Amino acid sequence: MAAPAALQRLLAWLSPAFPVGAYTYSHGLEWAIEDGTVVTAADLEAWLDGVLRHGGGRNDAILFAHAWRAAAANDLGQLRAIVELAAAFQPSKERHLEATAQGRAFLLAVSAAWP
Repeated sequence: MAAPAALQRLLAWLSPAFPVGAYTYSHGLEWAIEDGTVVTAADLEAWLDGVLRHGGGRNDAILFAHAWRAAAANDLGQLRAIVELAAAFQPSKERHLEATAQGRAFLLAVSAAWP
């Protein structure tokens, strides 16, 4: 049985093959490896746990949940407010560039695939 079109789009967007540069950005993992913070599998697990519980990963999940609710309610004003809040939460120039470049890539790919 074929999945509904909306589910197929969602699965495509969440695919590792979706061309948004998600694997280009790692919240600084490369630096953590280079400076010796992450050396072992246990170090990586602790580092990821920190990102997901206390860092950008947690913030992203919270913002995503609110954006999803606003989109489901077709509340464009609320979506704009969430975008502004998300941009304001970027703690550094690099993280801001990461988030906005990835967002632009996502929008470009989605617009090209589903005009």
